[in-house]
Amino acid sequence: MTIHHDKLAYGKLAKTNEEMSDEDILKMLKSLEDDEEEKEDKKEDASK
Repeated sequence: MTIHHDKLAYGKLAKTNEEMSDEDILKMLKSLEDDEEEKEDKKEDASK
């Protein structure tokens, strides 16, 4: 299967072999956790 990327929509793709620091990984995890908390809060508000 071939995956085609729309560079105009997404810009340049990051290199797959790019080294990430532990700090970068922790920032990404924190961001994902914050997003999940926001989604849960919205679900709770909608159910009230």
